[in-house]
Amino acid sequence: MNIFQKGNYRIVPSDFRTLGITALVDLNKFQDKFGNYDTDTAINEIRDAIIANYFGFDLLNFAKHGFDAKKSRKEEFLEVKQCSISSKRYGGTWNDTNIEKAKAFSDKRLFTAIAVWKGASDLQFVIYGQNKDLGKYLLDRVKNRKPGSRSTQNVNIETLIKKYKFSIVCPPDKTKEYVSTILVGYKKHLSKYSKVGNIKTIEEV
Repeated sequence: MNIFQKGNYRIVPSDFRTLGITALVDLNKFQDKFGNYDTDTAINEIRDAIIANYFGFDLLNFAKHGFDAKKSRKEEFLEVKQCSISSKRYGGTWNDTNIEKAKAFSDKRLFTAIAVWKGASDLQFVIYGQNKDLGKYLLDRVKNRKPGSRSTQNVNIETLIKKYKFSIVCPPDKTKEYVSTILVGYKKHLSKYSKVGNIKTIEEV
C-alpha cells in the first residue's frame, strides 16, 4: 500500500465544525484572560493546576524549566505527567532529562503524578508517589543513552505501582470501583494491586 492509499477519509459532520469552533472560542477566552497563546501549553497548565490542587501544591510553575508545581509552605515539588485513556500504554514520559533532573527524582522533596484523562478534562485516575529508585533508573538511562540520541525515558504505570510502590488515587468525582474496573481492563495482572481496598481517595494520600 503506497502513501496515497493510506488514511481514513470521511465527510465531516456540520456539528463537528460548529461544536469544535465553540469549544475553541471558549478556550481562546481563557487564553486571552491569562495571556497564554500556546494552545498545547495552556491545556497542559490547566491540567497541571487541577492535579496540583488535588495534592496540596498551591504554586504552579509558569516557566519552561523546573518542576510543575510547589507548595508555598514547604519545600515540596510536584512533577505531573499527562496520559490519555485511549493510549495503548499508560505511563509517563520524561523528555530532555539531564543528570541534574534525573537525580532530583531520588530527592524526598519531589513527588510525581501520572494523570490519566478521558478527553480534555475528564480525569480517570492518578498514579502518585515518590521513590529514590525511580531517580536511579532515570539517571542510568540518561548516562547510558546512545550518543546523539534525545534523552527520553518512558515509565509505565505497572512499574510505578508494582516496583516503586506508587499509590492509585481516585479523583473526587469517581468511585474506587470505577478506577479498579479501568485498571483491570487495561492490564489483568494489575488486579492484585487495583483492588478497591488498595485504591486511595485524595484525602487518604
